Amino acid sequence: MRSPAVLALAPLTLIIAVFFLVPIFGMTTIAFAVQTDDGGTRIGLDNFLDLSSHSRAMRNSVLISVVGSLIAAVAGSITAFCIAQIKSERLDSVVAVFSSVLANDGGAPLAFSFIVTLGNTGIIFGLLGLEAIGFTLYSWQGLVAMYQYFLIPTMIMVTLPTFVGLRKEWTEANTSLGGSRLTFWRRVGIPIATPALLGGWILLFGSAFATYASAAVLIGSGGFPLIPLSIDSLLGSGLGAGGQSTAMALGVTMVVIAVVVLFFFNRLQRRSARWLQ
Repeated sequence: MRSPAVLALAPLTLIIAVFFLVPIFGMTTIAFAVQTDDGGTRIGLDNFLDLSSHSRAMRNSVLISVVGSLIAAVAGSITAFCIAQIKSERLDSVVAVFSSVLANDGGAPLAFSFIVTLGNTGIIFGLLGLEAIGFTLYSWQGLVAMYQYFLIPTMIMVTLPTFVGLRKEWTEANTSLGGSRLTFWRRVGIPIATPALLGGWILLFGSAFATYASAAVLIGSGGFPLIPLSIDSLLGSGLGAGGQSTAMALGVTMVVIAVVVLFFFNRLQRRSARWLQ
């Protein structure tokens, strides 16, 4: 901390304070501020108790996050495992780059691309005959399908280092002791990979839960309520302080969920990294 290089952290510290800490402090203050009958304010949980009216949005967000993250966790883990078996450092590097790009690629362009391909008049929608099975992009199933675009690359990016780090010596030791390939995965491979797999799934859940722009473009704010869409609707509805306080309470709830997700993700990642150093 005595090094002059610490001064290089000043811009980052300022950005974090202005665009992260200050907004969270302001949001928390408004969320716990309750209007009294005499026009004053007091600290209370009334705004959080009023969130029962948004229970449908909470259930929808949890449903999409759980289903979408489970599908992406399975698909991403299998893909990462297959890539690791090829044992090509160049392929691993290319996959890591593409995964990091796709994992952070979303918003309105992603929604429009899915509308063109899987919408009711989309190219793939007609080729696969999805109308016959009742599939529509503008539903929770459509949101789950769209979320796979960035959830699967995220899972690949998280789990690929774990599968690549499984040492050949462990397999040889298992074989020399008379163990089969099934024994290796049951007693060595899966226990080592489990923290990374669980951590990846938790991260996918948090990412799906907080997605806003893509869902807003695809289904709007009224057809299928979600927590991020409900916050936007409350802030833009002109309901005054009441709507703003409820929106901030929803925002604080999302922040708490994000903190819990990151806490467990970091714990699981550290546990997995101990075996791969």
